[in-house]
Amino acid sequence: MHSYKNVKNFVNLLDELNFNAIYLVSYAESKTIYQSKVLQQYSTHKQLDSTSLLTSFTKDYNKPLKSPTNEPVKDLIDLAHERGIKVFFWYEYGFMGDIKKMEENHAILSKNPQFLGLGNDRKPTNYHQKDYYFNAYHPEVQKYLLALVEEGIKLYPNIDGIQGDDRLPAMPKNSGYDEFTIAKYKKENGGKLPPNDFNDESWTNWRLNILNDFAGQLYRRVKAVNKNVWVSFAPNPYPWSKDNLMQDWPTWLNNKFCDLLVLQCYRYNSKAYKETVQQAKNIVKQSNPTQLFATGIILMEAGNIKMDSQLLKEQIAINRSLGINHEVFFYNDALNDPELKATFKEVYPTRALFPRN
Repeated sequence: MHSYKNVKNFVNLLDELNFNAIYLVSYAESKTIYQSKVLQQYSTHKQLDSTSLLTSFTKDYNKPLKSPTNEPVKDLIDLAHERGIKVFFWYEYGFMGDIKKMEENHAILSKNPQFLGLGNDRKPTNYHQKDYYFNAYHPEVQKYLLALVEEGIKLYPNIDGIQGDDRLPAMPKNSGYDEFTIAKYKKENGGKLPPNDFNDESWTNWRLNILNDFAGQLYRRVKAVNKNVWVSFAPNPYPWSKDNLMQDWPTWLNNKFCDLLVLQCYRYNSKAYKETVQQAKNIVKQSNPTQLFATGIILMEAGNIKMDSQLLKEQIAINRSLGINHEVFFYNDALNDPELKATFKEVYPTRALFPRN
């Protein structure tokens, strides 16, 4: 996204490999891929352009080729659509943030300290000591995320879809011990305090209901703005997703809050991959037999390629053997690897039409 030439080359690469969709990181930490008035309203960002992840690159965007719009996001969408490739805004960070960034003068928390979620230890609730979470049980936090997604759809009316992943909607299992959520629980449960045991079934279900309701709100909000925009979710396999990040995605499917489920089946051997996909397929079928379902396959992690040609072929073959015709790959830098590039050309000899919503 740093130059028009790069955007063109990237879309050309996807076209060459017969890919039919792009998931564009559209929200990370306290910035969006586009200039956001919503983010400016909820943060200490003084200037509108300071809300964008691309601010530091726009001055050089037209070098060495001139963009017809001088807007990277619009160019990406236009070029992709010319080649029949759909574009999704991926709100990657969702309710999560980087714990290192929280310790600084955080643009959102500085203005909205009540947004911070707390765990049963009364510290910022987190999943693996590297992150923290906004309080997804708080209506103001939900209002902020919904407004952010709606803004993206309105700014780019020809966007094809939006996606939340293992952070939207999600909360670590030990969450809900902030003043607001405790007061809400007491009000709705005859004055009782939340149990100290965050695994308590009734306490867990009460919080799950809030997050499940948010998934429904998000779906309805998107469709109210543009009924043709897809809503995609990319959680982890169940029941791990529920037991760790409060993601009860079978309920989302059952309630038809999801157009496309992209399950993160990130496994580094074929046996584990097949077991994960088979279990997921069974749960999807029970929850909503007509649900469109794709597996998420990991290509690289933390800058290192984790996938080789043989394993990639095996995992795609497993999908086909199980009647699954869709996969989504994480993430794009791996497409420049010569071995993987050749493998993609082999397994995708022609362009597959994107499924109908």
